[in-house]
Amino acid sequence: MYTASMIRFFSTSGFCALLVCTVLGCVSVDPGIVEVSLPRETEQRIEKFSWMEPTYRPKELKKLRVGTTKSEVLSLFQEPRTIKRTPSDEYWEYDWFDIYFRGGRLVNWFDL
Repeated sequence: MYTASMIRFFSTSGFCALLVCTVLGCVSVDPGIVEVSLPRETEQRIEKFSWMEPTYRPKELKKLRVGTTKSEVLSLFQEPRTIKRTPSDEYWEYDWFDIYFRGGRLVNWFDL
């Protein structure tokens, strides 16, 4: 059986131990400067949508014929944006149209 004095002793010694651990724990940690701020408001730019101007002239696109060589196509248009190659075909991608070559000759094109 525990007596009242034993219970007082354990409770006060336990409280003192917790108090010492708390004080030592707070003293040993140096958090430094902590900045707390609200989220900053940023300017929202609303860009007006505008259609891109084509990088070619429609008259030049009408000059394309099946069998046209790559050098003839380059004389009509600027360099393509990307060139994709497969073992048999070559695809030139422009902003507004695609051109397909097979064996160095124009096979097909798509105007967007």
